[in-house]
Amino acid sequence: MRASKWSARLTWLLGTLWVLTVGVPVGQAAVSSVERLRTEAEELWLEGQAEQALQKYGQALTRARETGERDREWQLLDRMGRIHLEQDQFEQALEHFQQGLKVALDLGDRSAQVIQLAAIGESYNLLQQPQQAIATYESLLSLEEERRDRVGQWRALYGLGFSQKANGSPAQAVPYIQRALELARNLEDQSLESVTLQELEADYAGLGDYTQVARYSEEIVQLARAMGDRRLVADKLATSGYAYEQAENFPRAATQYQAALGTYRDLHDTGGEWRVLDDLGRLAVKQGDTIEAVTRYQDAFKVAQQAGLRAGQVSTLEHTAAAYRSAKDYEKATAYYQQALKAAKEAKLREYEWLVLSDLAGMYGEMSNTKGAVTHYRQALTVVRQLGDKDAEKQLQDAMARVEKQPGRRDSKPPRKR
Repeated sequence: MRASKWSARLTWLLGTLWVLTVGVPVGQAAVSSVERLRTEAEELWLEGQAEQALQKYGQALTRARETGERDREWQLLDRMGRIHLEQDQFEQALEHFQQGLKVALDLGDRSAQVIQLAAIGESYNLLQQPQQAIATYESLLSLEEERRDRVGQWRALYGLGFSQKANGSPAQAVPYIQRALELARNLEDQSLESVTLQELEADYAGLGDYTQVARYSEEIVQLARAMGDRRLVADKLATSGYAYEQAENFPRAATQYQAALGTYRDLHDTGGEWRVLDDLGRLAVKQGDTIEAVTRYQDAFKVAQQAGLRAGQVSTLEHTAAAYRSAKDYEKATAYYQQALKAAKEAKLREYEWLVLSDLAGMYGEMSNTKGAVTHYRQALTVVRQLGDKDAEKQLQDAMARVEKQPGRRDSKPPRKR
């Protein structure tokens, strides 16, 4: 949602540079003081000196107010707000956009109002105030409908859908995004259509409706093929595979995963190849085929190893262990957990280290080996405390307490007779 990519900012900057030069007569001998200060501010910003740029923009703003250049006033406020957004200073950004909106309203400049309302809506979402964002986007939608700007209406509808989801109402988000999709298709804008389909896909995933996720993923695949975007094709084939897997349509899931795997290989995308092989391993586990699962995980491990994906190697070893564990082959499971633990330690992947220790503890709990379970939970607790992860600490403490209370428990050694 947040337009924070460098390319987007640069595009906006170029547009702003053009807008701010409007009104300076061609051939004017002396550049106005506002224009000079603005140019100096832009140069500072391009050099990465954000604070100095803001100070210079502030001087330009003061001068614009003194000279009554109100059109420049809202533009400068907007520019300062966007720099604050870049610096993650969302409250300051919002304040500048609100001031810019007031100026735009005083001027009766509806184009400027649109720009400021969109920025205010974005700021409210970044401040995690979705209800205020919803109200702002509703105002934006009304204004864009009056202006009969269909791209603007799409933007407002998309913002409304995003804000509804942020407000904990993904079901209420869907109608807005569906309206946005209809607009994008009427506009015959494939880029807008792709973005909107991906938002619908995410909304239905939030609702746990994987049948709809699969539907929209496949629509994105078709559109991406028409656009010639092979990476998006691969990503969405994998997403649809996961959606079918969650819907327990395992044959269709396998078909989509295989298609994604082939596309990633054609693209020489080892990260994508590793992920899909890992997905295929998980799918085989769900179908009770341990041999197939282990084969897929071993293939995934080789790819991760060749590509230098250390986290991928640890994950795949852990998943191989889990496959054997699900088949009650605890000896092989233990061996792979130990390999995963060693790899996590060597790579200094502390998050993975405690997860593997927790899995080992859980397996010992399954085996009614209380001592082994508690020992590994304690080791995992040491790691998460060093990481300062309070949620993980509580999770591990609760799991350890359950193991200690379970009936029929045993230690690794029989109790001594009294």
